[in-house]
Amino acid sequence: MPRQILSISSQVAYGPVGNSASVPALQAAGFTVSQVPTIILSNHPGLGKPSGVKLLATELEAILKSLVALGVLDTCVGVMTGYFASADQIKVAASFIRKMKDKNPSLYVLVDPVLGDDGSLYVSNEVANAIRDDLLPLASCITPNCFELGWLTGKPVSNKAEVLLAAAAFPYKEILATSIPLDANNLASLAITGSEYAETSTTIRPAVPYGTGDFLAGLYFAARLNGFESREALKLSAGILDSAISRSLGEPCLDIIGALHTPS
Repeated sequence: MPRQILSISSQVAYGPVGNSASVPALQAAGFTVSQVPTIILSNHPGLGKPSGVKLLATELEAILKSLVALGVLDTCVGVMTGYFASADQIKVAASFIRKMKDKNPSLYVLVDPVLGDDGSLYVSNEVANAIRDDLLPLASCITPNCFELGWLTGKPVSNKAEVLLAAAAFPYKEILATSIPLDANNLASLAITGSEYAETSTTIRPAVPYGTGDFLAGLYFAARLNGFESREALKLSAGILDSAISRSLGEPCLDIIGALHTPS
């Protein structure tokens, strides 16, 4: 029986980010993925001004309704969400995920709250609020970076201790917190489940391509769906991500395919 996943996020033609980064990780782990784009771009804006098109919420709804008619959503074992271009898109996605959870209470929903970084939002306040208010209550796991966790909790979050304090006050059982400064040379990722957490760290390196957060979220999601506990899922995912980064330093694109097919 195919193990079906629904993934709703951005999609790019060049330089894997969004679905283009997370979906290969899921496919390599043995999942069949229904990819629903919120926006289709030629490339990440950091590589130059992109061309593309944003899906209207009505178009997103039509795609999801067609998947319902085909019986696809009823067979999903998990849902992953990432970048949204409008609050209306989020309302539509949340409505369908809510119905899926009603039919399948064990559905694992990973919400990557793509809001911003480096101290500021890069989505509108309407989008950020909709992610917080409409999507997060449906999540089994959330994967914020350091800035996003601080924005969502309204607490100062700039180091590991503050991440753990913010997570303790947050009503979510599982948090994969990323891009956490340990010192001037190292960043941490924490998989937090209740009062326990696992940690991995990596050296800060220059010229790392875009897409590392999306790739890590896809790797972690796949590992959790394949039965790994959060500690093991983080260790496995971080190892593959580190391989991708090492293979890609100074390159315009993250080499996710090479990392996924590197013999262990």
